[in-house]
Amino acid sequence: MPSKTPEWKVAPGKPIDFINSVATSADGKRVVCGTFYHYYGKSQRGAYVPRVGDEDETGIFGTYCYNQSGAPLWKDEFDGWQGTYWVDLSSDGKFAASGGWYSNDPYAGFVRAYDAATGKILLDFRTACRVNQVALSSDGKWLVSGAETLILFKRGVGKKFGKVAVFDPSEVNDTIETVAISADGKRVICGDYNSNLYVFDNKAGKLNQIATWKLQSGYSHCIRITPDGSAFVTGGPSGYVYYFDIAELISTGQPTASFQCPAKSSVYGVAVADDGSAFVGLSNVGKDGGQVCFIDRTGGTATLRWKKNLLRNPNCASLNLKAGLLAVADGHPNDTPGHFSLFETAKGKLRWRYTTKTNMSWPIMISQNGKAIVAGSDDSNLYYFTP
Repeated sequence: MPSKTPEWKVAPGKPIDFINSVATSADGKRVVCGTFYHYYGKSQRGAYVPRVGDEDETGIFGTYCYNQSGAPLWKDEFDGWQGTYWVDLSSDGKFAASGGWYSNDPYAGFVRAYDAATGKILLDFRTACRVNQVALSSDGKWLVSGAETLILFKRGVGKKFGKVAVFDPSEVNDTIETVAISADGKRVICGDYNSNLYVFDNKAGKLNQIATWKLQSGYSHCIRITPDGSAFVTGGPSGYVYYFDIAELISTGQPTASFQCPAKSSVYGVAVADDGSAFVGLSNVGKDGGQVCFIDRTGGTATLRWKKNLLRNPNCASLNLKAGLLAVADGHPNDTPGHFSLFETAKGKLRWRYTTKTNMSWPIMISQNGKAIVAGSDDSNLYYFTP
């Protein structure tokens, strides 16, 4: 098994914290992550025996920024509850964003935006629920967040961000689970807890809903959009991965192409090529194993190029077809090793795999130039690899 050593790793928070989300600039020279903690309980953690204090979800949490050598550039910490669930970084590396839970007395989530060079806070906004995801346009002019509503923010005078539009799904007990935005910020997509997908045009700060679609059951955990905003992929129940050409979705009301992973279990992580010619689905296999499927697309036809089994449940995928690379993070249950795996897209050859010593792994991202791979783990570490 080809192994890999990270260029560097760092634990920015407490030993118990999780790194639930990571992001990198297009050139891999700037990286952000956040610290988060949620006590899942013994029943959800296999043979795990709770340690004293594990039930306490309060403490210092934050958003952290590093350069490509692992040197800290800045941090933004707060004394709160559960902490930073998601982060993003504009492709040009100039602006960062984060979101998650801020407090439980009263309950409040947060969205923050930053000057990524200095860490100066450009937005500090509270929500009623946890912010599940944030996403920035390529130049950092537009920011979207998903909590009890979808919110669109715009960067204005003095680099400060302001709220310009809100979409409320207006369904009982609903939340926005996943969000995506095109590189130019002109198209926004989200998925809610009640199985709905929504597509919007951003008309100078106004959200114009142009399409919607509903999964048969469950909800979308991850949406990935092509940079030009013309297409997106998402996962669903029973192993299905769906590819949408948005123009076709508007005219037909249906996905352009779909593929059912052989494992036929819910798809949590997806990825799509910049040109929409291929997409990826991750599916669980049994209790702990997993499967990654690389799918070629021609028009409405989806064809499996290759599939590979994974050692644990897969959680996140990042595809850089131009560089010929696919990165996958896996792990389950907690307190057992997780993995970061790098595959070559041509035939699915495993280039290398890194095993975390103690805990499952969730996020992994390949930089746009293909020269950096950034990942995070429930072992509290942010990792930086080269291909």
